[in-house]
Amino acid sequence: MSLRPELRDRAIERAAAVLEPIARSSRLLESIAWPRKVERAFFAAGADRLPKPEYDVDTDRARANVDAVTELEAELAGDHPILAWLRALCRSYGDANRMLLGVGERSFYELSLSLYGGARSTALDADTTNLDFAEHIAKRLALPAAPPGERPLSTDEFIGEIEHRLRTRRPRIPLEIVRDPDLSAKVICGMTRLRVREGATFSAAEADSLFFHEIETHALTAQNGAAQRKLGFLRGGGPRTTRTQEGLAVFAELYGHALSTGRLLRLVERVRLVDMAEQGASFLDLYRHLVLRGVGQRDAYLDAQRICRGGLVTGGAPFTKDASYLSGLMDVYNFLRVALRAGARDVAEVLVSGRIALEDVEPLLLLREQGVLDPPVLLPRWLQRWDGLLAYFAFTSFLNEVDLEPVEARHPLLVERARAQERERKSRPPPSLSSGEED
Repeated sequence: MSLRPELRDRAIERAAAVLEPIARSSRLLESIAWPRKVERAFFAAGADRLPKPEYDVDTDRARANVDAVTELEAELAGDHPILAWLRALCRSYGDANRMLLGVGERSFYELSLSLYGGARSTALDADTTNLDFAEHIAKRLALPAAPPGERPLSTDEFIGEIEHRLRTRRPRIPLEIVRDPDLSAKVICGMTRLRVREGATFSAAEADSLFFHEIETHALTAQNGAAQRKLGFLRGGGPRTTRTQEGLAVFAELYGHALSTGRLLRLVERVRLVDMAEQGASFLDLYRHLVLRGVGQRDAYLDAQRICRGGLVTGGAPFTKDASYLSGLMDVYNFLRVALRAGARDVAEVLVSGRIALEDVEPLLLLREQGVLDPPVLLPRWLQRWDGLLAYFAFTSFLNEVDLEPVEARHPLLVERARAQERERKSRPPPSLSSGEED
């Protein structure tokens, strides 16, 4: 199957002309964020009334975007993988704008479920749901404990830590840091700007994970996409790239030893919250559930609003994005296990050349071989340490096949101790698991 260079270039030029402005205007997360005034009103009313978020969506622009990508998709007919990839991008940006048109309605949830999956979606295999995987992880984690004497970082200290990391990183990732007193989350990171809520505090572990997740992954892949000479629309990618991008970001935390117990439990808890909301729990149900589990009131509000933003605060129709992080991690981890068997560095580089889905790697490899896709300007640390990455996967690929039963039989006291700790863990409420970041 071949695609003549002149036809390929014509299709890409046409796609770039349509998709690049749509990539800049389709700001789904920004559009469904709840302003601080919603939070203030909620607590002023005694935290016992459903919040009433209002969304400022440019519906005319969203409809025009849907029409434009629908027309473009029809133009890109053909069986070649590059044309199929461009059509998938059209559908993804179309879906992002359809979600914008559906905010506050059940249709928003239905699109979210089809794009991100839900808590009970079988994303990993035929019968293991996202919730099953989350509970499996939870059973194997002890409750986090802050290091003795640890003091949280102030906003100033957190910004100073991030600025230091940015200054010392090579090559540097250009990023503006902005203080925002009205930010609903602690941190929101875009392609070139990191917004930090004034007055927020951070643990050292949070600062570490946020750097790897938001800057070393999300900002990095977006900037690599924007730097493409012919494929600048890779700065985005729409909802179809979310699962891969979040999985890649969590992998960066894991490989960088920044994925703490507390952070992993937060990801588990978010899957549980999505499940509760899908089964009919309202915002108030989620909020009260978290408060009863020992989460602070403001953190409980932030976690509940993550799940309800864009959907129905009355329950049954949440934003399901938070159900995709852990399964996305498994996607990326298993993909790298396969891709790196032969030391395929070009595959790993394609993966960070923009905001892409795993399904895009093969057509983008073709474009790289043809000189259309540029090598990434920025490499994440896990890819900079290439030899270590190969050694890591060579070793863990064998560990995945080891039968642990003989090991457990040789150490029965340790097994019983672990079971006792698990019983103790279930008997006491967890500490606050929320960090209020947008990732």
